[in-house]
Amino acid sequence: MTNNKSNQGVAGRYRPTTDEVDLLVRQAAAHPFGTGFLVNGAIDAVAATFGVHAFVVDEARLRLDSRAATTRPRSRTVSSQT
Repeated sequence: MTNNKSNQGVAGRYRPTTDEVDLLVRQAAAHPFGTGFLVNGAIDAVAATFGVHAFVVDEARLRLDSRAATTRPRSRTVSSQT
């Protein structure tokens, strides 16, 4: 993780780069715990496991969630008639 001026947003808040998020997602996919750990694990445990800032974990989770939302099949309401 490089915490330079280009990665700082408003009030110095760390802003992960696209490359950092991409790398974390790839590392999680190859890790024995898998992407399920990235998405559902305690944020501090995930950050420590992969050696990244917690904000990188947040961004990766948002990315994976947005991907899942665009690939989920639409639910169908089934009415029961009695």
